[in-house]
Amino acid sequence: MIPVLAIVASFVVLSAVVWRKKHQSDMRSLSMEQVADLMQLQYTPNDSFGLIPQLQGFELFERERSRWFGKGRISNVLRGWVGETQVCLFDYSYTVQAGKSSKKVTQTVFFANDKNWFLPNFHLKPERWWHKLQASLGIKSDINFEENPRFSNKFWLNGDFEALIRKQFTPELQGFLTEKPPAHLEGSNYYLIAYKPKESMNAADLQLFYQHCCEMVGLLQKKGDVTELLDLAEWKREAIKIPRSRG
Repeated sequence: MIPVLAIVASFVVLSAVVWRKKHQSDMRSLSMEQVADLMQLQYTPNDSFGLIPQLQGFELFERERSRWFGKGRISNVLRGWVGETQVCLFDYSYTVQAGKSSKKVTQTVFFANDKNWFLPNFHLKPERWWHKLQASLGIKSDINFEENPRFSNKFWLNGDFEALIRKQFTPELQGFLTEKPPAHLEGSNYYLIAYKPKESMNAADLQLFYQHCCEMVGLLQKKGDVTELLDLAEWKREAIKIPRSRG
């Protein structure tokens, strides 16, 4: 009799947990759909645009390139435009392993796609004490702007083609990011993402975050110098002696 009661109790507890997670997911979807209506954005509950294949090159989505981790999932996609730039806001969920246990993480991500951009590969994030320690020990350094110590002290910025990164991060963009930081920012060619690690934003914070990201997109809508980018890419190819394809 006791084993039967234990099984029934376990089933009830498991059902309650499943129901609670389903209820939370449904409420999140409803909240995101309401935000989409308020901001006049298109809403889809799932990733019907094939976003993950476009995002695999970014550090945030690096687990998508590993078979060790389970596949991440994009949901609650809000989609719109800022001028000629396509923008999306969505929930990205993935599982992290910690010993024998695992934990599901969901966070809000902003994604912008503009074929007129030629962004150098870069990653911007808040500068922490361990970054400063690495720099002081000469282990690793980032890109700093002598004319703007406030920006340089606040952020850890690195990536390929330093000259192009310096050109991209204009005084206007530096000032904007200093006052309205997205937390983490990654760019590559005509893709840009912004996010706050492991944070799923509520409706109010999400709207403000989206507004700031769209303002940032406006600052980036000046066309980049594709000739200079291709010249630097060709120089790097020759420097490391990558053989050209004959096909």
